[in-house]
Amino acid sequence: MAMAVVSAPGKINLTLDILGRWEDGYHEMEMIMHAVSLENTVYLTKQEKAGIRLACSNPAVPTGEKNLAYRAALAFFNAWGHCFGLDIRVEKRVPMEAGMAGGSADAAGVLAGLNELTGSPFSLEELCQIGLTLGADIPFCLHGGAALVQGIGEKITPLAPLENGWFVIAKPPQGVKTAGCFAAYDALDCVRHPNTPQALEAMQKQDLAALGPLFENVLEQAVDLPVVGEIRESMLKNGALGSRMTGSGSAVFGLFTDKNPALRCIRRMYRFGGSFFLARPVSHGAKVLYQG
Repeated sequence: MAMAVVSAPGKINLTLDILGRWEDGYHEMEMIMHAVSLENTVYLTKQEKAGIRLACSNPAVPTGEKNLAYRAALAFFNAWGHCFGLDIRVEKRVPMEAGMAGGSADAAGVLAGLNELTGSPFSLEELCQIGLTLGADIPFCLHGGAALVQGIGEKITPLAPLENGWFVIAKPPQGVKTAGCFAAYDALDCVRHPNTPQALEAMQKQDLAALGPLFENVLEQAVDLPVVGEIRESMLKNGALGSRMTGSGSAVFGLFTDKNPALRCIRRMYRFGGSFFLARPVSHGAKVLYQG
């Protein structure tokens, strides 16, 4: 049977700003996102038996129609106008409820893999349009690399990815529900916003020392989770150039110039519990590794 294997990187938000709220309840976003080497792997196999079947290495992940990867396959077939039996298997590495777009990465992996299996009927931008109907982070997860992301996630301006540096990513045991985080943000009276133009300039110059202190996430100010601030403080004390919560949380990342200080930082944070990862910036989004 024909199959495809797809790498599906997670993302972090170097900056996250909310410029306003639309009448329909959606928020106008402005974010600098970067794909990282903490990746899920999506396996797609065509089958003679009709229907979509999904399995995941993490038993906590739902495998029915609520799963974004499952819904992405349905959306692809609807847009394509044809369908076939499909087995999807997801090897999860990106943590859940972390603000790293793990589910969106899976969906992007399904869209990219199915496009490859069907002879590329859709351009990247057309895949992004399909993905946007399912989740705001899916277009970026298809593009990958680094980008200025605006609107609700549909406006993507590619940036030169970081060429150096290491990210320490800490996911505390507690998760954060996205809807609740945005509701808490809407109730804030005073918000500290990122300096996005300066961060973009530091990105362009590949100046990690200048970029780190410019990390900012307005949603972090709305999260009532003390461990997030404690992890950030620990990362900074242990040599991080900058540290912030990513997305709606609860994962926190820190940027380091070298690998060894990053590893030392991880060893000194075990007391917080949860999971810890060492990652590099990557220049790709959902990427087909094998098709045959």
